[in-house]
Amino acid sequence: MEIVNVQTPPCVMCKQASLVPVVRSDFDRWQGGELIQVAFPEMPVDDRELLINGTHPECWDKMMEEGD
Repeated sequence: MEIVNVQTPPCVMCKQASLVPVVRSDFDRWQGGELIQVAFPEMPVDDRELLINGTHPECWDKMMEEGD
């Protein structure tokens, strides 16, 4: 099982990208069109969101607080 670090898009809040370690075969399935929740069923939702849009959980929380 090969693990690779995938760089995320920059976070809309803090502008920082992150690296998320994933199993290469799962990543390849996702990149091939598999739904992320199917390709990475054991991955926490926060990490899947980080891969999709780059937003860190703490930045998401700050954005939601500002919206109140």
